[in-house]
Amino acid sequence: MVRGARGSRSWLLWFGVAGMVSIAGVMLFILVVVLLIAGPFIAEQDNGPRTITNSEGIPEEYLGLIISAANDAGCAEVTPALLAAQLHQESGFNPRASSPVGAMGIAQFMPGTWATHGGGGDVWNPADAIPAAARYDCAVAASVARIPGPGQEKMLAAYNAGPGAVLAFSGIPPFPETRNYVRTILAKAREYGDSLAPGAEVPAGVVSPVIAFMRSQVGKPYVWGAEGPGAWDCSSLVRAAYRTVGIELPRVTTEQLAAGPSISGVDLQPGDLLFTPGTDGTVAAPGHVGMYVGDGQMIAAKGARWGVVVSDISSWTEVVAVTRPLAAKP
Repeated sequence: MVRGARGSRSWLLWFGVAGMVSIAGVMLFILVVVLLIAGPFIAEQDNGPRTITNSEGIPEEYLGLIISAANDAGCAEVTPALLAAQLHQESGFNPRASSPVGAMGIAQFMPGTWATHGGGGDVWNPADAIPAAARYDCAVAASVARIPGPGQEKMLAAYNAGPGAVLAFSGIPPFPETRNYVRTILAKAREYGDSLAPGAEVPAGVVSPVIAFMRSQVGKPYVWGAEGPGAWDCSSLVRAAYRTVGIELPRVTTEQLAAGPSISGVDLQPGDLLFTPGTDGTVAAPGHVGMYVGDGQMIAAKGARWGVVVSDISSWTEVVAVTRPLAAKP
């Protein structure tokens, strides 16, 4: 009886193990198939290299270094315009700057931080300090990535107040200096402006699900603050459209504009987002956004009187900025 019970349990054990292995094998097979299908599409979603739209005030000898350092940094939060704005705020682009508390060079590294993130370079040499600042920004961004909120804001707050403060407050700490630091740099970054380097375009097949979603929502009502699926406001509509291809845009228009990347707007492509002041915004902080869907047409959640409508692009006469969220590498 005892041997029989053991044999039964042994058989059941092996049956369970075999079942788990079989299930794991099936799941692995499914994962491989998904990666094979989605891999090329995911690769196509990567943004191309960016440059600076307005370089006025940036020393010419540092411009190329800033652009290359930002593009090589390895994270979406660091863009050429934001890195330039940060260096402007930290030192006014002065490579010999020093602070009473010991911060050094164009990026104002503290000695301990430079020892860890300087890569053995010279903190007083911009050719070493600028790429190190971009890399350090990415490291800081990664350290606070699990906290909700816009990535660039969290990164800048952590750079100023330390990652520990951002983690402790689950966002930007309530320190006036830190909040002003974040606002000032983001405003300056918008002034410099990020744009895609020439040649960065979106293949039609990649953006087609975005356009299809926008067309499927035409006729639905506009409700301020609505997030679908029965009603939308302007920013929630384009955000939902880009979610169809795995791109997560910020919720409001000003943050969507800041997310970029900006383009000139001369040669529009389907999927481009156009920003206007609207009824509650300004040139610097647009309050309305719509999407160019091709053939001279725009789709937007226009307002409570109209809902989601198709309109001719000629009616968009107050465009202040254009971004291309899904831009494939050339």
